[in-house]
Amino acid sequence: MILKKKYFRSISKGILFLFLTLTALTLHAEKKQEQIMQEPINQLHEALINIMIISNSTSFEERYEYLEPIISKNFDIALISKVILSRFWKSIDGETKIKFIDLFKKLTISTYVSRFDSYNNQIFKNVSIEQLKENRFLVKTEFKKLEENPIPFNYIIQKNDQKWRIISVIADGINDLSLKRAEYAAIIKKEGFDALVTKLEQKIRDSQTN
Repeated sequence: MILKKKYFRSISKGILFLFLTLTALTLHAEKKQEQIMQEPINQLHEALINIMIISNSTSFEERYEYLEPIISKNFDIALISKVILSRFWKSIDGETKIKFIDLFKKLTISTYVSRFDSYNNQIFKNVSIEQLKENRFLVKTEFKKLEENPIPFNYIIQKNDQKWRIISVIADGINDLSLKRAEYAAIIKKEGFDALVTKLEQKIRDSQTN
């Protein structure tokens, strides 16, 4: 009887140990996956802090060249361009689509360089991550300046071709994707697609002088 109790006690301990081990491994795997998903955002944040730090000693063009590969790698610019143009995407030919994607990438980089142009010990902080769809997550972060309330910087990331990329930025409650989609649609309806291209090219030039 005593041997049976010891046997069952030993089995119970073994099962408990196995359960705790599997739980720990699962949590570790989930944590590792979260780190992989957040890597595009972490790389962007690091780059933005860096261009702010060097803003006084470098030109706009130098900071643009530094940021360009970070944006190209971590943003799904092609998908963002398609979503922004919405139904108008189907009405333009392949060559025009490629040109628009390139133009929108240049606008994205120029906008970041012009807005993140001075450093005063600002930091980015990851807050939380939540699943929206199977391969789509919302990553919540904060941008904090000294003695000021943090500004929410949230990102929607999506996995395409085995890579996690940013597909939308929501800064201080404003969804940049939705905003641009409405703005661009209004311009195309009123003035045509060529007018939109002209306005975006002008925005890029303006960002370099502001």
